[in-house]
Amino acid sequence: MLKLWRVAAYEYRRNVFKRSFILALLSVPLMIGLNVGIGLFMESSGDDGSPVGYVDHAGLLTNPIAAPVTGSRERIAFIPFQIENDARLALESGDIQAYYVLAADYYQTKDVSLFYLKEPGANATRQFYDFIQINLLADQPADLARRAVLIGENVTVRSMDGSREVPGGGPPFGIIMPILIGFAFLFLLLMSSGYLMQAVVDEKENRTMEMLATSVSPTQLVGGKVLGIIGVSFTQLIVWTLITILGIFIARSAGIDWFQDPRLDWGIILATVALAIPTYILASALMTAVGAMVTSAQESQSMGSVFFILHLAPLYLAWAIVRTPNGILPVALSFLPFTALLTVTLRNIFAAVPMWQIAVSVAIQTLCAIGALWLAGRAFRVGMLRYGKRLNLREILNWGGS
Repeated sequence: MLKLWRVAAYEYRRNVFKRSFILALLSVPLMIGLNVGIGLFMESSGDDGSPVGYVDHAGLLTNPIAAPVTGSRERIAFIPFQIENDARLALESGDIQAYYVLAADYYQTKDVSLFYLKEPGANATRQFYDFIQINLLADQPADLARRAVLIGENVTVRSMDGSREVPGGGPPFGIIMPILIGFAFLFLLLMSSGYLMQAVVDEKENRTMEMLATSVSPTQLVGGKVLGIIGVSFTQLIVWTLITILGIFIARSAGIDWFQDPRLDWGIILATVALAIPTYILASALMTAVGAMVTSAQESQSMGSVFFILHLAPLYLAWAIVRTPNGILPVALSFLPFTALLTVTLRNIFAAVPMWQIAVSVAIQTLCAIGALWLAGRAFRVGMLRYGKRLNLREILNWGGS
C-alpha cells in the first residue's frame, strides 16, 4: 500500500508542476470569466441612463408616483410634456432618449406609442413599464402596489408529477448547479485524458517500465498512477470551485438577478458528486488500460475523445429525458456506465430522481470502476510480457487461462 501511495504522489507532483497544467488550471476560469464579462458588458451597453419623456393624454400620470428600482439599476428620470411637439423638440436636441405618448382612451385600449431616434435602452423600457404599473395601482395601499411592481408576474412551472417547480423566468441557479457539476467532471475527464493515456505509454516507450516492475507490482503501479492523475484533476476542481464561489459572491454584490437566490439542494448535489466520482475513476482506469494496450502515444491520443463522446450520449437523447424524466429509457441510461452521470443530472432538473435509483447507479459505477482498475492492472502485466506488440481485449482476458 505504501508503494501505491508513493507512485501516486510522484505522478501528482510530476503533472501539477508542469507549465501546461498551470496554464490549463487558469485558462478555464479566465475563459469563462471573459465570456461572462463580455455578456454583462453587452447587456449593460444596451442600457441608457438618459431621461425619458412622456405625454399623458389619459391623465394617468397627473400626480405620478415614482416606481421602485431594484438591484444595481440606475434610476431613469421621467419628464412630463404637455404637448407632443415639445417632447419631439427635446428628443431632437438630445435632452431625452425617447418619449412615450399615452392615448386619451388609454384606460380602455392600453394604447401607448413610443418615439425615438435611436432605440432606447432596455432599462428605460422596464422602468417605464413599472412607472405605469405603480400609477395604475395608485388606489391600492402603497406597500401592496410596491410589492406588485417588484414581484411582477409570479408564474411557476411545475412538473407533471409535482416533484419539481421552476419559476416561469427559467430555472434558478440552485437547480442548474448539479448539471454544472456533471459537466465540470466531464471537462476534467477531457483535460486529463492525455495524462491518463500517456501515464503508461511514455514509460513503455522509454523502457522505464521494466525498471519499475522490479520493485512495484503492476496493480500498485497502475493504481498509483490512476490515483495521482485523479488527485491532479481534483486539484483543478477545487481551484475552480473556489473561483466559482468568488465569482458568485461578486455577481451577487453587483446585483445580478440570477445569483440573488443561490439556494442549493444539497441532497441533489451530494448525489451528483457521489455518482461523478466512481464515473470518473471508471473512465480514468479504462483510459489507463488503453494506454497499456497500445504501443505509442499517437495511438492513445486518438482514443481519449471516444470516452468523452460516450459520456455525452445523453445529450443526443435529451428530448426523451425532458419529455419523460422517469420513463424507461432515462431510467435505463441512469444505470449504464458512461451515460449515468449526465442522465441523472438532466432528470433532476425536470423531476425528482428516486434515491434508490441513484444508490443503484452509484453501486453499478463503483463496481465497474473496480473492474476497470483490475483490467488496467492486467493489461499492464500482459503488456510487459508482450512488449512492443499491440494488445486486444481478448488477449488480456484470456491471459493466464491456457
